[in-house]
Amino acid sequence: MGDSVLLTGACGSIGPFVVEELLRCGYEVRATDLPAADFSKLEQFDCEIRPADLLQLDQAMEVVREADVIVHAAARMVLYLTRPEYELANYQVTVNTCKAAAAQGVRRFIHYSTADVYGTPRYSPVDEGHPFNPVSLYGVTKAFGEQAAMRCHRDAGLPITVIRPSAVYGPACAYVMGVLLGLPVIVREMGVKALPVPRHGFKANLVHVEDVAAASVFLIEKEEAIGQAYNISDDTALALGDLLEVMLGSVGVRCLKVLPVPTPLVSLIVRTGSHLPGAFYAQLTKSIQRHWDNIVCRHDLLPLLQPRFDSGFTEFGRGDYIFDNTKLKALGYQLRYPDLKEGWKQSVRWYVENEWIPPI
Repeated sequence: MGDSVLLTGACGSIGPFVVEELLRCGYEVRATDLPAADFSKLEQFDCEIRPADLLQLDQAMEVVREADVIVHAAARMVLYLTRPEYELANYQVTVNTCKAAAAQGVRRFIHYSTADVYGTPRYSPVDEGHPFNPVSLYGVTKAFGEQAAMRCHRDAGLPITVIRPSAVYGPACAYVMGVLLGLPVIVREMGVKALPVPRHGFKANLVHVEDVAAASVFLIEKEEAIGQAYNISDDTALALGDLLEVMLGSVGVRCLKVLPVPTPLVSLIVRTGSHLPGAFYAQLTKSIQRHWDNIVCRHDLLPLLQPRFDSGFTEFGRGDYIFDNTKLKALGYQLRYPDLKEGWKQSVRWYVENEWIPPI
């Protein structure tokens, strides 16, 4: 194949998986991120490393030069930043990268958006035609970035394809897995052997990091995907109680299914939680971090997982977050991890083997 692909945000949690997939498919890879980023995780790959600050248009123009394809994954997705920080990373960086790509005349541009742009679902499952109504600042600024990219497609002819992943889990995902895996480990390490969970509850589907990477590379060669957006999610829409059972059970905590919790009550609690002051979540995160530090020291772990709970996580208790992946699969993409339970087992095994969490 031989095309040169520029990957932005290469040092993020998804970046190394995209690099590996691009190389496997025969592309030449140029990886870029901020000069201060940790490029060590890319040293195992045969790729060019080119640090650049994409907020500087001249640097964006330079790093894009001679690239045939751009996979734009650069973003800030943690849920505790200020609005200016989000806007710079998720909007302005996208504007500059699109300008540089259009000027260079790249043949394809894959833009990483997020399912968070939909906000609280108005119907379920959520397809790509669902209106934008983001709740979090992350979702809002990612929506701004996606709209800017699609304007560049419309006005400058940039051959763009947008992907909208649901919540991403899997190996080396420090932030999201800090909540989904780190908090269950803390519960287990506190001596809790069984925990009551709702019998049912709102439903959601996630997506394995390898599927995000593989789907984005798959779309590069799909001409019919130009100007289109695609949800990326797995096939497993689990109710809250079942999801907690998978996550807690994977670290040895037994779940006791209790009577269903009324959804209006859940919504009320979640909406109340979203309006609690930042100081509450700062104190909560401080307590979580103290517990995690003790676990890391006691088990001699690598201090890389980031267990915390930010107010933005309350968004996911407002309704069913089931994202329809029919459009992507209709192009021929086959999920590597369609079943969350299998993907979760693989992920937990990775975290144990790489000493991010204690042995189960």
